[in-house]
Amino acid sequence: MIKDFSKKRTENCEELMRPEIKALLNLSLDEKIKKTKKIVEDAVKKYPKIGIGFSGGTDSLVILHLTLPIKPDLPIIFVNTYHQFPETYDYIEKVKKEWGVKNFYEVKAEKDRFEEFKKKFGLKTSEFTEICCGYHKISPLKKAIADLGLNAFIAGIRGVEHEERAKETIFSPREDHIRVHPLLFWRQKDVLDYVKRYNLECNPLYAEGYTSLGCVHCTEKNPDPNKHERAGRGEVREKIMERLRNLGYT
Repeated sequence: MIKDFSKKRTENCEELMRPEIKALLNLSLDEKIKKTKKIVEDAVKKYPKIGIGFSGGTDSLVILHLTLPIKPDLPIIFVNTYHQFPETYDYIEKVKKEWGVKNFYEVKAEKDRFEEFKKKFGLKTSEFTEICCGYHKISPLKKAIADLGLNAFIAGIRGVEHEERAKETIFSPREDHIRVHPLLFWRQKDVLDYVKRYNLECNPLYAEGYTSLGCVHCTEKNPDPNKHERAGRGEVREKIMERLRNLGYT
């Protein structure tokens, strides 16, 4: 089980990265922006039916900000799990309005089964986390990708966030589409510097002490700002991330 939420974990993730991705970690922010834009441009050319995810988190905000000028009309998918923070719902609506977002798709499972899964498996157990995320988050995303006929999907994951994400490729094949990860080689500081440079307003939950956002019941404030950015997401989720990602989790 993953128990290390110190900054050492970031270094461990970097060591797990593929050589060609790891080589990009120390590029300047300007160079990373240029590289990311090129990845998006190549993806848009190769996969004309491409969409992007937007969760209300800062990483997804940055990749959306970089991608929209390249393809303003691409489908934007927000998976409503029924249990995101109220601040997240409000923030997403604000971004949609202020950015003039088009082709926005809010998708969710047929019904809210949180209490049912909680009663059956126990909150935050590995069984609960896999079943609840699978039903409320993963399946709606996969269905949206299929319903929209997308052959590629852009996700704002970064390799230093998690050991499983560290092993990813920029163009990552799935059963019926390609996942594109243009921020895979960005560090947390790069994201924060980008936000400052372009004066982007972020989800207000970050100012309250959260450093990684999920559902209300499975996300806590980071107890120490010097800890790894996913502190607050819990040991169980980190432990089963490989299983979740094999199911389709970003």
